[in-house]
Amino acid sequence: MNLYYTGVCQLLDGNPTRVESGYYIKTDDERIVYADKVPSDVQLVTFQELEDALFEGCKYVINEFANSEDNKDVYAFNLYADEHNSFYIYINTEDSFRNYVDRHYSSYSEKKKQEIKYNQGDFTYQLYPSDMGTSQQIIEECEEIASDLQYVDHIEDLSDEDIPVIVYEKRIFNDGFFHAALNAIKRLGTAFELDKLNKSKNFIHYAATGNDYVDFSLVMRKTIQPDLFYTCFPELKDKDKQFEIHLDHINSKSIKEILDFWEEALQGEFKKGSPYQYLKTEYQVFKDLEKLGDDLALECISRLSRVIESDLNNKMNINKIGIYLKALEFLEINEDLLSKISLIKQLIDNASFDAFLEEFIDNVQKDLNTIIERNTIKN
Repeated sequence: MNLYYTGVCQLLDGNPTRVESGYYIKTDDERIVYADKVPSDVQLVTFQELEDALFEGCKYVINEFANSEDNKDVYAFNLYADEHNSFYIYINTEDSFRNYVDRHYSSYSEKKKQEIKYNQGDFTYQLYPSDMGTSQQIIEECEEIASDLQYVDHIEDLSDEDIPVIVYEKRIFNDGFFHAALNAIKRLGTAFELDKLNKSKNFIHYAATGNDYVDFSLVMRKTIQPDLFYTCFPELKDKDKQFEIHLDHINSKSIKEILDFWEEALQGEFKKGSPYQYLKTEYQVFKDLEKLGDDLALECISRLSRVIESDLNNKMNINKIGIYLKALEFLEINEDLLSKISLIKQLIDNASFDAFLEEFIDNVQKDLNTIIERNTIKN
């Protein structure tokens, strides 16, 4: 089970669980520290500036490509932001695709050839921030800071002795790369820049995260209309229908049976009933569970209490806690149920658990606080 990508999907679908606040600061001795506020008289790089740089970088690449002899029957334009803190632009044409498969996959059937048509790794034209004109600097600086953050075990707070050199909004990172790329590619589709390309009949433009389940179930559909999406990926029309049937079958059961089912099916992508077999993620499951409302919330709260009172150190129970909390994030919760969640927080305070679970428990408390705060505002 990997609920990390559910959080990514929530962010990209406009429903983030938390809004990242604060700032990362690079000091004169090349350290990265944190502050709640921007120090005075220091350059600030915002999330919006990164998004703007990606947008302008895409425009620059399009103009360069449009003026080249390769600009013929372009069928895909992709802005790719991966989990390794890098941005790329991928472009492909019908001619380059045919030449590529003739060289490397000539023995493949037409169906199998089509299956690799939208695999960015097989595209002829791959471009980097260094190809994005004046946008290069800000994009590469953000990539560098994001990479550095991976190797920092503990980020200290800005001290009076530190000399800030440049400040970055924290929301740029922690999945912000995915968000900035999607926003930029959506803007690109409304700016008429893509019209400069000699496009094929079924041209598509889209963002990608590098996770096929996330990309095909959510991200690509943000900029590709359904009919065109199914034209390019006809097998997904069948999978979408099968997934709907799958959900309808499960939802015909009682609340307890539904939660029992997903407790098991969401333990891994190869589990029976997993959404991954339909090229979906856990996100689509939780979105579907929204309609169960208070009944599901009450059942999740009840099971949370039992798990915490019984054995927090059991790995299977830890996975279940993640499912219950994530389901609650998708629900609107009334005041009576919020009071029960507050009691769960007290249970955790009094529970015993192994030291290695301390970070997990801390995150559970943060999730509970977020659920309470969000629903308190609504109520």
